[in-house]
Amino acid sequence: MEDSRLPIVDLHCDLTGYLAWIPGATPLDVNRIGCAIPHLQAGRVRLQTMAFFTPTEPGSAAFTLKQARLYRDDLLRQEDVFAPICPKDLQNQVLHGDRIAMVAAIENASGLCEEEEPLELAFSRLEEIIKLAGPVLYISLSHVDENRFSGGNLTPGIGLKPDGEELLRYLSGRRIAVDLAHASDAAAFDILSFIDQQNLNILVMASHSNFREVCDHPRNLPQELVQEIVHRQGLIGLNFLKNFVHPTHPEALLEHIRYGFRHAPQTLAFGADFFQESGVLGESYYHEEHRSAARYQSILTELKQEFSPEQLMDLSYRNVLRFLERLWG
Repeated sequence: MEDSRLPIVDLHCDLTGYLAWIPGATPLDVNRIGCAIPHLQAGRVRLQTMAFFTPTEPGSAAFTLKQARLYRDDLLRQEDVFAPICPKDLQNQVLHGDRIAMVAAIENASGLCEEEEPLELAFSRLEEIIKLAGPVLYISLSHVDENRFSGGNLTPGIGLKPDGEELLRYLSGRRIAVDLAHASDAAAFDILSFIDQQNLNILVMASHSNFREVCDHPRNLPQELVQEIVHRQGLIGLNFLKNFVHPTHPEALLEHIRYGFRHAPQTLAFGADFFQESGVLGESYYHEEHRSAARYQSILTELKQEFSPEQLMDLSYRNVLRFLERLWG
């Protein structure tokens, strides 16, 4: 009997970083990470972006390569669970596949090149990552802090830097999107301006960001940036971390979705950002209602009361599939 639940495409999780960072970690650790395999299966996730995250610190490039090898050697070898993304068969993988298709991404370009290394290493390491993991969906230039490429969310006023400009030039035409989720506001607008001024062939997204008009946090997108992403036919992936939804009101996720359908209906997607919990005995980073990928279907059931089937299909998978057709078509 065919599963009638909507398939889910998610733009961001940190499973590879968890596996690389925590001794003895496995992708079955349901109490420690919201994108453990049983959670992904219970939520009917059919395409999961695996973001290779690293802080900006010594060893960042080696840590990213470690994740790319884990992606290839540990996850993709579980052929009964995972499948490599097939750009020419995406619709079939998402709508009719019985495995979780995976695609790689890079969260923080410090994972390509450390602060004092020659910039050319960023380009050669990106090619090595592609050989290991296959297509890369997106790259974010920074994380929360400033690096050699740009400012991050917690470094307001620091924009795009010369090395960031060179990285953007390298990415032009390579079918890899630029992720603005961790850019400072100044860096995000600088990136967009530079793409326009240089006539670069680069698509943009915010893979795991909510709306600042709903929850005032520097990790969330200001209205002006939402408008820019909509104008460029990008993507905005809804983040499930409670500090970005609302610290005390889980129902605010619905407010973010309402806001998204009003202002960015063709860009709205999921980017839950599941990473290691604070600890089994500690307070979760997530509201209980959004704590794992298993919650996707209950979230959709709640949304049915207010949104049409067409809207829910766009949110669940269609907006991302349309974007990927443009990126890789």
